[in-house]
Amino acid sequence: MKKYIFFFLILLPLNKSQSQTIGLLLNSEDSFNGYTLFSPNASTTTYLINNCGKIINQWESNYKPGLSVYLLENGHLLRTKRMASPINQGGSFSGGGIGGGLEEFDWEGNLIWEYNYANKLVHQHHDIEQLPNGNILILAWEKKTIKEAESLGAINMMTEEIWPEHIIEIEK
Repeated sequence: MKKYIFFFLILLPLNKSQSQTIGLLLNSEDSFNGYTLFSPNASTTTYLINNCGKIINQWESNYKPGLSVYLLENGHLLRTKRMASPINQGGSFSGGGIGGGLEEFDWEGNLIWEYNYANKLVHQHHDIEQLPNGNILILAWEKKTIKEAESLGAINMMTEEIWPEHIIEIEK
């Protein structure tokens, strides 16, 4: 029978110290040997940690995450950001995984690029994908009125608007 030891480490005031540890830790012989990249939903910080919970790097944003974060081959961090669009500031539109934009940081934490995709008609959500040519695919919602939705084949609309998904490719 294998023994598992769980450690809960208190999140200390964070800086770029290489000696701090964070999170719930389980490092057994069955653990994958590598790093973990994550952005806690209630935080504006993204962390890269090793299997012992040691912070390898961290990046600070002005935004909470939009539920996707990637470490690129050049060492840059590409993440989605949660931001309000004009339509959801009044509470008329919201959804799980709502984001609104993208950010790219260099290894030192400098914001080097950002892109917003949130307005009264569209809103980025959940995931993105950087293509080999550097362009980025964005998964998003797009507002359609009842008339627009019905002209596209929707039936029995019980609402004044609908927000179907679409994917766009942006050139970076």
